Amino acid sequence: MVSSRVYRSAHRQRQAEQTRQTILSAARRLFADPGYAATSVSDIAAEAGVSVPTLYASVGTKPELVRSLVEFVNAEGGVEENDARQRRATTGPELLRLNMHLVRELNERCGDIMRALRSAAHTVPDLAPVVAAGDAYHREGEFAIARRLHEMGALRAGVTIERAGAIITTLASSETIEQLVVREGWSYDEVESWLVSTLTTLLLA
Repeated sequence: MVSSRVYRSAHRQRQAEQTRQTILSAARRLFADPGYAATSVSDIAAEAGVSVPTLYASVGTKPELVRSLVEFVNAEGGVEENDARQRRATTGPELLRLNMHLVRELNERCGDIMRALRSAAHTVPDLAPVVAAGDAYHREGEFAIARRLHEMGALRAGVTIERAGAIITTLASSETIEQLVVREGWSYDEVESWLVSTLTTLLLA
C-alpha cells in the first residue's frame, strides 16, 4: 500500500507539472500576441484547456504567472545548455563566441515575448519589477563573463572587468538586438557575427 501511494503521489506531481507547463506555454504565446494587457486570465485558461481555478492553483495570479515565465523562457532559449558550454570554455575567444551564441539563441527564440513584456511594463506597474529583474540577470551574467575573461588573461591591456562587463551588457542587450533585427532588418546570423567581431576587437588582447 505504501508503494502504491508513493506511485500515485509521483503521478499527481507529474500531472501537476505538465499542467503548469501547458499554462505557461499558453501564456507565452498570448503575451507575445495579442499582448499582456490584451490577454485575460480566462484567455490563458482557455488556450491551455484548463479552468480558471486550476490556473490560479497552478501558477497564481497574472503577475505571478509572468514571474514563472522567466524560467520557462530561459529553458526555451537553451540557457542552461549554453551556460554549460561556456563553463567548459578554455580561451577568451571561445568563451566570447559561446556567450554571443547564447545571446543570439535567447533573443531568436524568445525575443517576441521579451519585447512584449518590456513594452507592457511601461503601462503595467506589476511588470516593471519582472523586467528589472531580467535586466539585472542579464547584467550579472555578462559581468561574470568579463570576470572569466580577466581570469584567463584574455582582456586587452587597460580594459577592466567593470568596463568589459558594461560593454558586453550594453551591446548584447535585448534592446540592441531588437534595434538591429526588427528595425534594421539584420538576420540573427549577422547579429551574432557582428557581436563576436566587435566585442573581440574591443575587449580581447
